[in-house]
Amino acid sequence: MKPRGIVTLLTDFGLEDAYVGAMKGAILAVHANIAIIDITHGVRPFAVLQGAFLLDTAWRSFPVGTVHIAVVDPGVGTSRKAIALKAADHIFAGPDNGLFTFLNEPISEIVELAAPPEAAPTFHGRDLFAPVAARLAAGAQLAEVGTLRRQEPLRLPDAWASKVGEAWRAQALHCDHFGNVISNLPLRALARIRAVNGTRVRTVETYEEGEPNELVALMGSSGRIEFALREGSAAARLHTAPGETLLVT
Repeated sequence: MKPRGIVTLLTDFGLEDAYVGAMKGAILAVHANIAIIDITHGVRPFAVLQGAFLLDTAWRSFPVGTVHIAVVDPGVGTSRKAIALKAADHIFAGPDNGLFTFLNEPISEIVELAAPPEAAPTFHGRDLFAPVAARLAAGAQLAEVGTLRRQEPLRLPDAWASKVGEAWRAQALHCDHFGNVISNLPLRALARIRAVNGTRVRTVETYEEGEPNELVALMGSSGRIEFALREGSAAARLHTAPGETLLVT
């Protein structure tokens, strides 16, 4: 795997503060020629599962050798581990708190990262993950930045929907800019969906097939079942947000 000199960033930091800029500065301070790409900084604060989903939707679009930093880290500074790993010839770095739940490709190498003594215990994104990612993007090996381990990353137990009789108890993984609600339902459930949270639903293939003001279910570009309202917000109709429960019958 050849380093590409590319680092992507995914956080729940928002853009109102200087946190994202500080992370980029910490990367460039190590290697000034790194290309930094924002995946998103709009993850809901502390919403690890949403961050895991958004990372899963984006990382495959980048060339092999890309380094992906994901920081949604409510446990920053605690005993939670910091890790970096290699899978599908990409490198991922972030807290070991479930952010890599949907990374299903075989992991060829994984290391634990130690925060440097001068690191702020509340900002490992800037003081730990950013400098490590810059080194990896410039060609450093995982063994040079951390300690090898065998343990797989933590997987969130609520990442998949569960059956409740003839219904499904699912979660809204994400509500996008258009108000589409992306769920963690298995694809096999799509043809049988009749209602979500008590609201009637019809299964379609495209958004345009929905009638005005009609709630529909379809497979979105992420390969997951989503609920949509033609030229409207399904999230508003269902009064839901990322991390909230969807009862699907």
